Amino acid sequence: MSGPLNELSAWAASLTATAIPEDVARIARLQHLALAGAARRLAGLPSGVACGGGESGLIAAFLLFGFDDHLLGGRVGAASAPVGWARANGSLDALIAATVAANELAGRAGLACLLAHRPDEVDVRTMRVAAAVMRAKLAGASAGELNAAVEGALAGGGGLPMAAVADVAGAQQAARGILDSGGGSPLVEAMAGVPLLNPWTGGGSVWLSRTLVVPRFPGTPWANVALDALDVILVRHMKAGEKRLRADQVERIELRTAFGPAATEAGSAGFGAPALGAWSIAEAFGVMVAHHELGPEWLDAGAAPEKTEEVAAVASRLSIVHDWRLSVRKGRIAAESMGPLLGGAGASTVLRAAKPLLLGRPDPESIVPMFQERPWSIVRALRRPGGLGACQLDAAQCWPTELKLYTTRGGWWPERRSVPTGGGVGLEAAAKARFGHDTRADALLAAPGEQPAAEWIAELRA
Repeated sequence: MSGPLNELSAWAASLTATAIPEDVARIARLQHLALAGAARRLAGLPSGVACGGGESGLIAAFLLFGFDDHLLGGRVGAASAPVGWARANGSLDALIAATVAANELAGRAGLACLLAHRPDEVDVRTMRVAAAVMRAKLAGASAGELNAAVEGALAGGGGLPMAAVADVAGAQQAARGILDSGGGSPLVEAMAGVPLLNPWTGGGSVWLSRTLVVPRFPGTPWANVALDALDVILVRHMKAGEKRLRADQVERIELRTAFGPAATEAGSAGFGAPALGAWSIAEAFGVMVAHHELGPEWLDAGAAPEKTEEVAAVASRLSIVHDWRLSVRKGRIAAESMGPLLGGAGASTVLRAAKPLLLGRPDPESIVPMFQERPWSIVRALRRPGGLGACQLDAAQCWPTELKLYTTRGGWWPERRSVPTGGGVGLEAAAKARFGHDTRADALLAAPGEQPAAEWIAELRA
């Protein structure tokens, strides 16, 4: 059986350390360092102790979710790294090759769901694929076995295979004008999450591992952009006034953001990891202002202090505003950087298609007008050949955010941010900071590839 996924699975199955660029291999090592540091820190908290200290792979993954790294495409490390720690029985090179393969296939699984309207489902799929590829690679799986593992991981997610099955019928029915009727269509749900084919390309030439982000704070890359902006303001205020900003000096905070992940997280009560309490982005802001830091200990359900009046007061003063300007900027950047995945669709086409989301109505029914307007051209565009090689992956990781903090003295402090500090040139520093032992980190990064993986992991998790 041929196809982009099969070809990519064959590439991943044969991937060895010698075929991986040096910087990509180093990123994979940094990925393990960052996750091991987070697991060590979480295991000592009451929630971690109650879970057994993160000794088993399952518990480690449970604790790490929410403190995970992020690829362009979704979460990966919290699912794949614990599998590697538990299953690795070969060389360090083999572990790194499995890590890179997991990143590359899982990230592409997330990008294939670029049009999905349920970001949480995308995370589930990327993590399932990452774990499946890691285990298959370490077990020496053949191309066919690895492909079956990926397909099984995708099928377990639920929404993607349903959309894939509906895709063919949906394209045929759209071409016959069925979506032109004014009464809506049962295909809307599937079409809104139609999987893209073009992300399953670029094996060996496009490395999604290079898009890895190690967030400074718990939460998504967008949440980290917002928290980075707040941190910059707090530091700037302290330098200007030679004292920290107090919670009672905050009159209000206005967070202006674009559509997409920002809107999803803004409306969510969950923040952090399943093992931790239910926090919101507003409460995270409250902790940052009240305590000038935000780590696992502040979110742990068993260890964190009571949500003080100060935290609650600051949280109540945060307003999250959807800004059309930022949405247009985000849409244009997305179209220019990821257009090849959509068959070369330009910025104007993507913005028109995304208008329901920009207006804050991301429900499936709002997609109907898009398909009623130009069903044939949109369906054909999604199936038009393209590839990851033509995408500007660095530019795609942009979350335009504007923050203004107003004080009770009548002044205000602005900050604009677009990318999290833990990616790109900031990745190594962020990973080492998360690991917490610079000397040991350098030794682990320099370890020879032929070292037994079990020994390296023991040193990593000591």
